Amino acid sequence: MSNHHKPMKKKQMISFIIPYLKKEKLLLFLTILLCILTSVLSALTPFITKEIFDNFLPSSNYDMVIMFGGFYFGVIILLVLARYFFQYVNTLTGMRIERKIREEAMRKINYLKVDYYSLEPDGKIVAKITSDSGGVRVFYTTMFSIINAVMNITIVYVGIIIIKPILGLLILIVLPILLLWITLYRKWVHRYYIDLRETGSLITGKLNEDITGSLIIQDFNQEDVILDEYQMLVKRYVKYDRRAANFNNTMGFELLNLIKRVVEMALLLYLGFSSLTVMETVITIGMVSALVESLDKMINPFDTIFNNLNELEDSIVGATRVHDFILEECDTKVFDGDEITSDIKGDIKFKDVKFAYIDDNYVLNGINLDVKAGEAIGIVGHTGSGKSSLMNLLLRYNDYDSGSILLDGVEIDKYNKMSYRKNMGIVLQNPALFRGTLKSNITMERDYSDEEVINALKQVGGEYLLTKTPYGVNMPISFRGENLSLGEKQLISFARVLLRNPKILILDEATANIDSETETIIKKATFVVSKNRTTFIIAHRLSTIKECDRIVVLDHGDIVGIGSHDELYNGCNVYKDMYDSQFKNIKE
Repeated sequence: MSNHHKPMKKKQMISFIIPYLKKEKLLLFLTILLCILTSVLSALTPFITKEIFDNFLPSSNYDMVIMFGGFYFGVIILLVLARYFFQYVNTLTGMRIERKIREEAMRKINYLKVDYYSLEPDGKIVAKITSDSGGVRVFYTTMFSIINAVMNITIVYVGIIIIKPILGLLILIVLPILLLWITLYRKWVHRYYIDLRETGSLITGKLNEDITGSLIIQDFNQEDVILDEYQMLVKRYVKYDRRAANFNNTMGFELLNLIKRVVEMALLLYLGFSSLTVMETVITIGMVSALVESLDKMINPFDTIFNNLNELEDSIVGATRVHDFILEECDTKVFDGDEITSDIKGDIKFKDVKFAYIDDNYVLNGINLDVKAGEAIGIVGHTGSGKSSLMNLLLRYNDYDSGSILLDGVEIDKYNKMSYRKNMGIVLQNPALFRGTLKSNITMERDYSDEEVINALKQVGGEYLLTKTPYGVNMPISFRGENLSLGEKQLISFARVLLRNPKILILDEATANIDSETETIIKKATFVVSKNRTTFIIAHRLSTIKECDRIVVLDHGDIVGIGSHDELYNGCNVYKDMYDSQFKNIKE
């Protein structure tokens, strides 16, 4: 996974959007129809004014003047309505495409490999799904606006040729200049929008990081430092934004307006020096009016194109990011593989398991461990020894490089992860809670009754949570469970696992950050949920795993000791040093 996003070409963008457009065929058809209608109506008005000035006013045929005048205003009203509905349908189609892309991006979150979240900041992921997905909508709407403008130019140009072929040929000389200018303009301005989008994404990520860590920032009095870092990013964004704005002001509308006036002046000079006759054809007032109006209607769409080019370049950069996110490699093993159809016992065997996060820099060096069903295994070791990595392999968050892990004698890779994880339970050091209620966080939106939820809480010692508020099991839980203590979050996690009733349980530093009183409650909860289950307990506090059936000691990716507390204390120096360092004060 790379953080560098090479902007897609328009053909790639169109290929990306087509599958979503196929689901909006009716809206797409209406957009094309309205696009053609607005172009034809816009090209029609110069012919009406020409008829009025050349045929009806000179002959004082005021009835025809009134009739054609009414026809002219009718066309204008139709044109206004057609443009309104074109913009409405075009925008609606873009919004529906954006919604479908956001939904697909949200589904993607659930099936990405765990490594992705280790390498990509949360704020940048949020920016891809929210603001960058809007880039696809903007790309679609601006592309159709540009197509509409090009169609206007083409149809109006045909009208000019019909009115005065020689002038059409003269104007044709200007078009290659405009096309070259647009090509260069798009190439130059694209660089600014790449920098703008990337810096904007960094700002979003920085905000997410600072808000999440606001208490730590205040505790260490780092407000000014954080503010300086944020201001530096904002200043960088403003610098890129100013460059883009200056370039647009210099090379955009004003330059286009200058070309427009030069062409109009050339047209008037041409008509003037022709003494009002060109190749024996009289240049009438109506013809002059029609030519000037047609020229205006042909040049104005270039202004639309230039204004949309800015948004187009910005949208391509954003759309590329969400496109790359959606195309990130999914964890195919979530669904691929056999189903676990029968009840498992819970025998786990690690056979020469090796694993590295990066290349050959192994964090586990050939682990061999045989665990019987119902055993409670404590796993200890210094930071970086491979404790969590070993459990991540068992949970299949990562795939081991060599060796094998067997569940009841069957390679775990043979099962799909959805089926496999139904038999696994985990309680983390920092439990994941979601905005909702006490019940929704325990049941995880599964169909359990209030009585089952209450019973699970009572078994793990968390029944007092039911009396904290008048709402009982419907007690509100705030974002990330911020209205609960860490111990209370842990109890909810234990109740969640108990309700699920898995055969294999993993407790990852479940008592690392709690006080002694809460630790006692958590120990009781651990005893309850681990009963009749194969249990792995990762612990820094060695007191929490003294009663385990066996304790496994890891050191730099190797197992350096297996046994009971007494056996390891007398026979494993790593374990003895860890235990003595924790209980030195107590011994004294």
